[in-house]
Amino acid sequence: KQGCDEKIPGKQVKAAVKLAMMDDDKKRTVMVFGLEEGSNEVVREKIDEVLSVSCPTEKPAVSDCVRVGSVRAGARRPVKIVFRSIKGAAAVLRSAKNLRETRFSRVFISPDRTREERAERNGLVSKMKENIGSQPQLYHYISNGQVCSREKVQPSPLNVSRSSQPHPITPQTTPRITSSTNIQIMGRDPSHGTGLGGNPPPSPFPPF
Repeated sequence: KQGCDEKIPGKQVKAAVKLAMMDDDKKRTVMVFGLEEGSNEVVREKIDEVLSVSCPTEKPAVSDCVRVGSVRAGARRPVKIVFRSIKGAAAVLRSAKNLRETRFSRVFISPDRTREERAERNGLVSKMKENIGSQPQLYHYISNGQVCSREKVQPSPLNVSRSSQPHPITPQTTPRITSSTNIQIMGRDPSHGTGLGGNPPPSPFPPF
């Protein structure tokens, strides 16, 4: 019968620690695709520019960054970035959408995935594209390893009250006065001392 104080073999402890460290490094790592590559480039400076745009308020601290893959003419090798904390890597992944309307609109940031994970992701992306073509009226996205769809949110019209709407300005016109004797002004006949016809009103001043 094994006791509770039985020692775990050293190899198992080392393997567990190694797996934990690898998992931690993986969570602190992101991949950048589509970043322009030059012959005499300084990768760190280019990454700093990308992070300044994607995370303008608080740029996470970078431990290391390097191009990965074989050099090929006309190809842009991805950049592997290792941050000092898992929180920093997660912040960069969340803010990657800020690059869409900038000079880095063709640069994409994704988690560091294994070959198997990349193959699975590519399959999900292909499925999502098929759904977009066959059901354009829906919004399609990938969540928790699945392709999901939902109704597109339509912008609601502005609810403007009548009181806030500007009132049309009616131009004022001067009334036209005709010489017709049939016009009644303020309920009086123009021949009864209005000055428009008949006898004029009596003058308040004595005659000279």
